Amino acid sequence: MIWSISSAKQFNACRRQWYFKNIVADGKVKHDSFRREVTILSKLDSLEALRGKIVDEVISRDVMNSLNRGFSLKKDYFINAALTTLDSRLLFAKFQNYREDGVKFTDENFAALFDYEFHGVLLEEEIKNAKVDIVEAISNFVENKELIEYLKSSTFLMPQRPLTYNLSKFSIRGVPDLVVFFESEPPHIFDWKVHTYGLNTYDEQLVSYAYALDYVNRTQPHKDFPKNLSKFNITDYKLSEYQLLHKERMRRDYVLSIERIEEFKDYMSSSIIEIFMAGGTKKYDETNELNFDTTYYPENCKKCNFKNLCNKIVI
Repeated sequence: MIWSISSAKQFNACRRQWYFKNIVADGKVKHDSFRREVTILSKLDSLEALRGKIVDEVISRDVMNSLNRGFSLKKDYFINAALTTLDSRLLFAKFQNYREDGVKFTDENFAALFDYEFHGVLLEEEIKNAKVDIVEAISNFVENKELIEYLKSSTFLMPQRPLTYNLSKFSIRGVPDLVVFFESEPPHIFDWKVHTYGLNTYDEQLVSYAYALDYVNRTQPHKDFPKNLSKFNITDYKLSEYQLLHKERMRRDYVLSIERIEEFKDYMSSSIIEIFMAGGTKKYDETNELNFDTTYYPENCKKCNFKNLCNKIVI
């Protein structure tokens, strides 16, 4: 069973939803129509989430590759790549190609959208706004000269690398948007956000990434981890969140203290125990949805991917 900050929050919000996504859904299942359907529904995104994923992909793949190789940054190229990807995935979702036989969830153009699935339509104005946001987010990133120069001063940029370690019967997994390594400075962990309002903070997520990086480095470091990483204490790590749609208040830095790390460890441990006690480590054929309570807040059901499958026994 994989544990992450996002899965823990989903479990706390609605155990039934967590059950569908983490126990029933399985991309490897081919001949069980119910589990296949749940797997498809687990992939449903909002347009806002799709927009953010595409920005993350372009920054992590194209921008970071250019920086790592010392190439100049071509903003128009990055924007065109993002918009082209959005158009392809919107078509894929609109015609529900994700329900065709033989389609793989790892296909480059794979996308499944909540609005197309449940409402059959996505407003053109919403698509237009999503494209405007993509252009703005990528432009704000590439045009941030201070950030770009800082990244260029690094020895190694590590974008969206899964950091995984084991704890009890769980695999703990974190995927930071970017880890920046330096010759004589501690690593710097970044998290990009493409949120309209940008009011929420995500320090808990960044702390989990820092803990994962430190843990993996101490137990089974990746081959390309810098040799000097071990000389830094975890409290030396730098953490930054970037709200890419808010140029004037784009960056938020967080201090990584021993107290904050202990808080995260306590949260992770209690969450794992709670999931374990609920039967979260059991196999699909050893449990059923009624073992997992639904949300306390019925209004959450309106935006749930599994609302048409759930028995909706609200506690």
